[in-house]
Amino acid sequence: MRDLSPEFLAAIEADSVTPSLLVWLDFAGDPFRGWSGQGPLEWDGHTWHGLGYFGEVGAIEEYSEIRAGTVELKLHGIPGHALTDAASIIYKRRAAEIYLALLDGDSSELLGVELLFRGTMDTLELDRQPGPNGSSFTLTLANELARLRDSWGLLYTDADQQSLFPGDTSLRFVPSLQDKKVRL
Repeated sequence: MRDLSPEFLAAIEADSVTPSLLVWLDFAGDPFRGWSGQGPLEWDGHTWHGLGYFGEVGAIEEYSEIRAGTVELKLHGIPGHALTDAASIIYKRRAAEIYLALLDGDSSELLGVELLFRGTMDTLELDRQPGPNGSSFTLTLANELARLRDSWGLLYTDADQQSLFPGDTSLRFVPSLQDKKVRL
């Protein structure tokens, strides 16, 4: 069973509570914070953007044993030009978190927040649909255990090192070492 903070337990017992989801996606150079309500929400020193009915979060499963798991996030109603931008975003293996927030049903004051899922972004599928409803994209998040089973497909080469850490020149001499003879 999950341990909940005293603040969150107190929020559950409030007279009128509205649950909401908060999602943080650490896109390279442009982290995104969104929530399932409408308008901006201030929490943890950041502004979370309301997605309303345009966003969708798949099932978040908890297991009694240690096992790999994924969650799907979907965003609807995206204009065609924004999908082009989405296709170029650097997201693979970057951090992602989903929180459950409880808001006061009358004042919309934030009463408590608990972490539901922590992992990394794994795959991004674009669905281009003509028409007024726009297109959508589905982003799959993987928990840390799911990430461990994947092969990174990287080698100890300068090119792969540069893709992970631009400007790092620590592997620039590897090709010249390939045919060197070592004497002891």
